[in-house]
Amino acid sequence: MAGYSDFSFTSLWARIGGGADKMVAASGNAPRGVVVGLPEAERAALAAQITPHLAGLEDLRRQTLNTVDSRARLLVPLVGGGVFAALLVGGQDATQAVIFGVLGAVVGWFIAMGNRSGSYQAAVKSRFATVISAHLSGFDHVVEPETDLAHLRAWRLFPDLQSARTLDRIKGARDGRSLSLSEMSVAYAPGRRGSIDNSLSLTVVEVASGAVDGAVIVLTPKNAPRRLLETQARSSDLPIATTGDADFDATYSLRASPPDTAGELSPAMRSAILGLGEQGPAGRPYLVFLPGYLAVLFPTRLSDLAFHVPPYWVPMDADALLAQFASDLAVRNSLINAVLALPDGTGSA
Repeated sequence: MAGYSDFSFTSLWARIGGGADKMVAASGNAPRGVVVGLPEAERAALAAQITPHLAGLEDLRRQTLNTVDSRARLLVPLVGGGVFAALLVGGQDATQAVIFGVLGAVVGWFIAMGNRSGSYQAAVKSRFATVISAHLSGFDHVVEPETDLAHLRAWRLFPDLQSARTLDRIKGARDGRSLSLSEMSVAYAPGRRGSIDNSLSLTVVEVASGAVDGAVIVLTPKNAPRRLLETQARSSDLPIATTGDADFDATYSLRASPPDTAGELSPAMRSAILGLGEQGPAGRPYLVFLPGYLAVLFPTRLSDLAFHVPPYWVPMDADALLAQFASDLAVRNSLINAVLALPDGTGSA
C-alpha cells in the first residue's frame, strides 16, 4: 500500500482541473481544436523533425511532475494546516478554520507549482512551434518574446497603456514585405477593483506598408470597449477626423495627424478595411497607419487561443500537438493574407 511519500497532489489537482475544463468547454470558451486539417505528407515531415526532441520533453515533463509533487507534499499540509491552527488559536470557529485551511492548502499547492508548469509548456511550445512555423510558412516563431511598450505607445491607440504581454511572435517576409504576427494581451487603462474592462486580447499583424505618406492614422471600431473610447476621448493627442464616407465613419472612429490626411484612406482602402471585419475572429480590427508601416489588431477570445500546450500532468500527444499547432498557424496565416491584401498605396482609386 502506497504511503504519503507516494501521494500525488498533481493527480488530485488534475481531477479538479478536469472538471473545470469541462465547464469551460460547456460554456463555449474552450479552444476550438483543429479547424484546418494537416495533410499526411506534411504531418510525416513534421513528425520526423520533432521526434528527436520528444524524449527530452518527456523527461522534462516527468521531472516537473516529480518536483512539484515533492514540494506539494511539504507545502500543502504546512500552509493549510498552519492557517487552520492559527485561526483556531485566534478564536475562530472550526468551520471557518476548515474553510480557510483548505484555501491555505490551495495556496500551498500554487507555491509548490510556482512557474514550473508554465516553463514546461513554454519548452514544448518552443520546440513544436518553431519547427511548424519554419516548415509550413518559412517564418521564425518566438515564444514569449519581450514586449516593447514604447513601440505599442507609438501606435497612439492606447493613451493610458498600462502593460502588455506577448505570448507568441511569428516573423518573416511575404510578397517582398517584412511582417510579424503577435499574440498578446494589452491592459489599456488603469485597473479598477472587481472590473475586467481594461484589457484586450489581440492578434496583431504588423507589416511594411506605403498606404500613407507622412501621416498618422488610427482607426478604432465604434463598438470597441466603452472604457477604451473614453480614454481616447480624454487623453489622445490625435484629433478626430472623418473621411466623408457615411458607412465608414459610422463604423470607425478615426484620429489623424494632420487631420486632413484622413483623405489618404481611398475608397478602395475603406472598403477593404470594412471587409476585414469578416476575417476578424472576435469583431472588427483596430488599425494604425504610420509612415511605411501598418498594424492591424484583431480582437480575440479565449476560444481563439493559439499554440496552447496542455499542462505537465497531461501526457504529451505529439501527433495531436502537431495537428493543433498547424491548424492555429493556418488560421493566423489567413489573417496575414487578409492584411497583405489591403491596398498598399495612396490615391483615390
